[in-house]
Order: sequence, then C-alpha cells, then structure tokens
Amino acid sequence: MSELDLPQIAESQALAYVTSNDADAKLESALCDEIADHDPSAGDVTLSDAEFRTAWHHVIGGTPAGAFNFIIPTVKRPFMITNGSGETATVKTASGAAGQVLDGETRLFYCDGLDVLGLSDTTSEGGGGGGHAGALVKLTANQTIANSTNVVLSWGGETYDTDAYHDNSTNNSRLTVPSGVSKVIVSGQARWDSNTSGTREILVWKNGSSAYEGRPFQHMGAQTYLTMQSFVSPVLAVSPGDYFEMVAWQDSGGSINIESNVATWFSIQAME
Repeated sequence: MSELDLPQIAESQALAYVTSNDADAKLESALCDEIADHDPSAGDVTLSDAEFRTAWHHVIGGTPAGAFNFIIPTVKRPFMITNGSGETATVKTASGAAGQVLDGETRLFYCDGLDVLGLSDTTSEGGGGGGHAGALVKLTANQTIANSTNVVLSWGGETYDTDAYHDNSTNNSRLTVPSGVSKVIVSGQARWDSNTSGTREILVWKNGSSAYEGRPFQHMGAQTYLTMQSFVSPVLAVSPGDYFEMVAWQDSGGSINIESNVATWFSIQAME
C-alpha cells in the first residue's frame, strides 16, 4: 500500500485504465481537496487515515476554550493548515515532534511518518520577511525570589510556541533553539511585588552561563509601587540545542515575588 493508498495496476490486468483512473482521482484529491470544517470546540481534533490522505488543506474553525492539539496519522505527506479558531493549534502525530499554527495563520507542514516538520510558508507577517518562528511563555503562579540569590524562572504556560522551543513540564525554565535556526533575539519582562527596598536585576543565561557576547541585563532600584523590568537582546548567533533562561535577583532583605501576570513573560524569536 502506498502512503496515499492509491490503487495499483496488477500485471496483465484487464481494463487497467479503470484502476489508473481511480488512482489519478485519488491523487488529485490528495493534492487539491480541502476539509473546511474541523471544529475543536469540544477538544482535540484527530484526523482519520482517510481524511489525512484525501485532503491537502485543512481549515480549523469553531470556538475552542483554549489551545488544542490537531493530531494526524503517521502517513508521509505534505499538507497545509489554516487556523481560524481564535486559539493556537499544535499539529502533531500521536508521539512525534510537533509544529504549531497560531490563530490567523496558514502553514505548510510535512509528516515524515513520525514527526511533523514545519515549512516556512505563512500568511502572517513574521520577522525577517518569512514566517514567524519562536515562543512566548508565561508564569502560571507567582515565583518567589530569595534575597541576594540568582533564581531561574520556571515558565509553566505558553502563549505560543511554533517549533517546540519550550516544554511546560520538562526543563520549563528553558527556551531551546531547534534545528535549522542560527540567529535569535531573546526578550523578557518581569513584574515584581510592591516593595521599595534594595535593587532588582533580571538577566539571561545561555546554556547555564552568563559569559557570552550580547548578554541582556537590567539593574535598577526598587520603585515606589510595582517595579517593572524588561530587556531585549541583540541578534545572537546560536546552534541547535542552545538554551536560554531568564534569571532574577534582588536584595530587599527578604523574599519577594515576581508576579504571574500578563506583564511577566519570556520570548525567543528566530531571525535566521
């Protein structure tokens, strides 16, 4: 059986043109047809083998309550997804690597029989003139920063993650560079609890170290109300597997929190 389940002409088959016509029709469907009514309102969407084989373009709508999985069979083929659901779709097989489609995006993918590989095409206006790739992560609870101690922040939630830069469970402090990326920009922001004593710092470690060219760093005295800090790195040269962590430090004399808030976040953007 072929990946697209096309009928095969047997040796010395009578009326072979009938089988050939059937195969041509299936191939045309696989290259040209779309399924325009995928609805994740009730949860994840799982495609059947037949749905995946017979349509090139999959359109997602509905009103999901949050981000969801769009699960495809382990069939080798290219395909395209348009996401109009209002939420982020993670495109994956049952056990392989995944890609993501943000709301309003159209992305091309290839399934290699296990993993979903993202191509560069998109309708959104990403950085560098191509499709946007990167991740934006957030705290899911306040994080306590002990006095005069470097504390690595743990990001339990994702606003988006296009190419598995982040894992909410395993090493969730890290934004890790995937294959095919050679330059990135890293940025972040922290909202501290109200406390007027001492100073505040946020910085970024690369592979567990602060010793690299272009390291972002922000130091300031505590403010009368909430202390806010942010940074943006220059374009940084990277290799696949490099990872970045956001680190906080303070010397108020006691422990204080960085708040779980829309104003506290960490981001990585691929430039090349």
